[in-house]
Order: sequence, then C-alpha cells, then structure tokens
Amino acid sequence: MKNNYVNHFIGICMALFACSCQKNEIVVSPAQLATVKNLNYTLTGDTVLLTWANPDGVQGVVPTISSGASSAQLASGATSYKFGIIETNKQYGFTIKLNDTKGNTSLGQTVRFTRDGAYPVKNVGGLQNDNGVLLTWATPDGPVTKITIKFGSQTVDLAAGVTSYQFNNVPAGLYIISFVTANAANQLSNTVYLPFKVGATIVGYLSEYSDSATMIASGDDDQVAGAKWLFSNYPKARFIPFSQVKSGTVDLTQIRVLWWNYDVETGHALPPIATDADVVAKITQFHKNGGNLLLNQYAMQYLWNIGRITAPYFTGFDDGAGGYNPDTWGIGVNIHQKHDQSGHPLYKGIAMTTQGDGRITFPVIGAGWKENHNAVILRIPEYYGGLPNDSETAYTKFTTDNNSEWLGMWDGIGDYWMCGIMELKPKDDYQGSALFIGIGGIEWHQNTGNTYQANIEKLYQNAIEYLKTK
Repeated sequence: MKNNYVNHFIGICMALFACSCQKNEIVVSPAQLATVKNLNYTLTGDTVLLTWANPDGVQGVVPTISSGASSAQLASGATSYKFGIIETNKQYGFTIKLNDTKGNTSLGQTVRFTRDGAYPVKNVGGLQNDNGVLLTWATPDGPVTKITIKFGSQTVDLAAGVTSYQFNNVPAGLYIISFVTANAANQLSNTVYLPFKVGATIVGYLSEYSDSATMIASGDDDQVAGAKWLFSNYPKARFIPFSQVKSGTVDLTQIRVLWWNYDVETGHALPPIATDADVVAKITQFHKNGGNLLLNQYAMQYLWNIGRITAPYFTGFDDGAGGYNPDTWGIGVNIHQKHDQSGHPLYKGIAMTTQGDGRITFPVIGAGWKENHNAVILRIPEYYGGLPNDSETAYTKFTTDNNSEWLGMWDGIGDYWMCGIMELKPKDDYQGSALFIGIGGIEWHQNTGNTYQANIEKLYQNAIEYLKTK
C-alpha cells in the first residue's frame, strides 16, 4: 500500500510539472469600434463644452458620456456636449465611449480638468417677511473679497464676511436668485442659484373641525399641539376648516402653505368633509395654481384624492392608541446609503449621526408611550415589477414618475423598500409643491414627554419655510 501511495504522489507531481511548463495565453479580442479623437474641453463661465471627432468612415455611432456615477446617451453622431454648473476648485472627469448598431462598444477616452476660481457661498436660503425677502448663506470654504447677489432687477455687492441681506420692495413672482463670489485674483466662483417665489405668505392650518375652539376641546392631542406651536411661531397663520373651503368663505389664493396635521387615534380613514367633492376640487385647484401642501400621517392619502399621485402603490398604516416602548426611534436620510438627503432644507439645523454602515440618521422620539401612527409607501421595488429591494431602477422610477425627492425612511431600513418622507415637486398641471411626513415616530405630542421634541419642531419649521419659497 505504501508503494502505491508513493507512485500516485509521483504521478501527481509529474502532471503538475507538465502543466507548469505550458505557456498560458489570454487572448483579448481587439475593440471592434475605434475611439473618439481630439477630445477637448472649453470652459465658459459655469459651463464646459466638450468636443471630439468620431472615427472616420463609421456611420451611426452613438456616444455615451459618463462622469462619476452618472451617464447620458447622446444623439447618434453627436460630437459635442455641454455640462454645467462646473464648480470651482473641484476635479471633473468625463469619459466618452461609442456604440454602434451591431452592439460594438469602443474603449473610453477621458478628459479631466479643474476650474480654478473663488470658493462659492454655501447653504443659501430665503425667508419672505412683511418687508421683503431676507437671504442667508454660509461663508465660503476659502477666502473671498466680495459677494455679488442678483435678485430680479436688483444687484448688490457685499463684503466677504457678510452672511445675510434683506431685499425690500420685491414684486410678486418667480425668481432665480444668484450668488457669485470673487477672490483676490479677481477670479469668480461658480454661480449658486436659489429658486424663490414671492407671493402670499399666510400658512393655513386645515382641520375637519368647524373652528379652533372646537378642535382644542375635542381634537387629538397631536393636532392640538401642532396648532398651538404653529400659532405661537406664526401669528398670522389661519385656522381653516374644510367646511369653509367647501362654502368658499376662505380665499385660498391668500394662502401660501396648507398644513393638514391628521394624526388621530380613531383610525386612518379620512373624514367625510375632507373627501367632499367640492372640497377636493377646490384644494386640487389650489395645488394646481401653485399652492403648497404639508401633509403628515394619515393626510398622506390626500395626495391620491387630489390626483397628485395616481399610481396604486402599496401603503402601510398603523392605528390605535399605541403603547410603552423603551427605545429611541429615528429617521434615516441617506437612502440606501447612496442618496444623501441630509443637506435638504427640510433637515437644516438638525444634528445627524453617520452610522458605521453609511446610514445617516437623527432621533425623533425617545423612551415612553408611542402611538406610532405610521403612514408610508411600502414595497416600492415590488410595485415596479417585483424588483429586488436594493434595485436602483426602482428608486429611479419612483422618483422620476412622481417628480419627487425621496427624503426619509425609518432609520433601520437600508434599501428602497419604504418611503416615509417625500417632496413632490411641480408636475404637469400641478404647479404647487408638497411635503408628506408619514413616519409614525414623528408625533407632535408624546404622552410621556419627548426628549427629541426640538427635532420635531425644527423639522416642521423647516418644512413650512421651505414651502414658503416655492
């Protein structure tokens, strides 16, 4: 037996030796399509123009241009591409590949560049007040000598350290406010733009109750708490019953934002007065005319009533009085660790925590009694043809179909299964913007007191101020 093992071992060694003596060759087929030629770039202000020549004697080639994680397919035979805004002091790289009708793809040609210039201002924002519009911003990351702001027909030059400016006597209308800085070498920054609408300023608090006294006496504690906060911080806000919308005794053209805080213990069905045909028609027209909506908890459903969302998405609702829970609940704002929304104005001034797996979260409710009146859109990838929960296609379809920004979810979710906070931008006939905040951990009055109440109040203040710019 021993000799058999030895012979077997020798045979294996000889086979391995023979294999090692062979020459290993990897044959790589040459690309079937030549690359673009003479790829160049020209910077003009905030825009870069890329130009190139397609291969000689080839017809019908389709260029694809990519930069980082994004790509775009151009028209057949295209030899140029414009892109902006090109930020200063940031490296860019654009790669162009060609495809033909036979399925061939060329190798890529890449151009890289950095636009030198002054550093731009950051975190621009605006607040319409009785006298005009107050603009605010954060100082640039590098030294500048001045800041130039253009707002309609007005232009101002400000010193480098200034971080706010009040414009007065601004006519009603839609504006694109621009900010540009300059440095000691007279180089300009890229332009930072702030879309802003000047118009009605009143915030309306929608209610199924006939008047505020009845709501205070009979309404849910979360509805009452939200109303008290609103009228303490916005003295000109108005209580608007659905019954006055129906009768026409309230002029909705004077309202900038309608907030419906429908967080109740009696179930998620909408009250009959809210779904009355006349009421729905008038609020639909308000939103189509540019009026903005802030909807939380069960009021999320109203987006379907007014036709702003039509797709039959899966939805989830949690009802009832709730119960005691010792945990801290929070919101996740880095959607699937790929779409970081922490810089959205809705979250301005709220402290965030970056978790080890890339989730970015903040707390909204601490230990104690939790009602968890959840109202969210669920199983989004499943709706789009049974896609996996991490499907980027599902994310793109959902946000594109609704012209929306997917802003938040429960803090423990790491894929595209559920949307609990969303901004709906103007789309088709609907020229208003809408925010819905449906996650059940966000409640206005935690029965046992909320350590994180300040985050709730800041979230809604941001929501109102943001919608007032739209």
